[in-house]
Amino acid sequence: VGGLCNGILAGLVSITAGCANMECGSAVLTGLLGGFVYQAASMLLVKLKIDDPVDACPVHGFCGIWGVLAAAFFDWGKGVDYFNGSGWSCKAAEGSTACIEGIGGTMIGSNMILILMVCLWSGVLSGSAFCILKCTGLLRISEEVEDTGMDSHHHSPPKAYAFPNVVAPEVNAPPKPAPVEPERDVEGYAHNEV
Repeated sequence: VGGLCNGILAGLVSITAGCANMECGSAVLTGLLGGFVYQAASMLLVKLKIDDPVDACPVHGFCGIWGVLAAAFFDWGKGVDYFNGSGWSCKAAEGSTACIEGIGGTMIGSNMILILMVCLWSGVLSGSAFCILKCTGLLRISEEVEDTGMDSHHHSPPKAYAFPNVVAPEVNAPPKPAPVEPERDVEGYAHNEV
């Protein structure tokens, strides 16, 4: 189910950059290819042993990059030689209504620079935040919490995990008292049953 939902999200993320200037067929192809980009990126992270339990990087990072490239590749509002950007009218020279021809490659290059700058910006800000957290000892949880699991150690009461036939471990719970057998008289009637 997780892969299916992330595949749907991958398609939606992939089409976001070009939604204002792609034709329907190109949008469907972009979303479909986004699903394959997601799957390949998810498998790559597993192979590289990079922990991303919800596949946020493959969905938003890799499919976002694919979407920005696809916005330039499939910008065919007036034809392959023109660039529309946002909407269906092509980019015109300043002071003219005539479309500028042959700028498709320039737009692909511009989108690649955009991708590099966003990765650089995100990397520097995230790296700085993670470095500060690591230096202050707040980046990792203790090994004890890793062993028991963050959910059962820190979040919501154990009742949230009370599924049928599943017993959730209770962390730091006092031992439960042994059940007391009721005292019975000669006829077998219990005297101290509740």
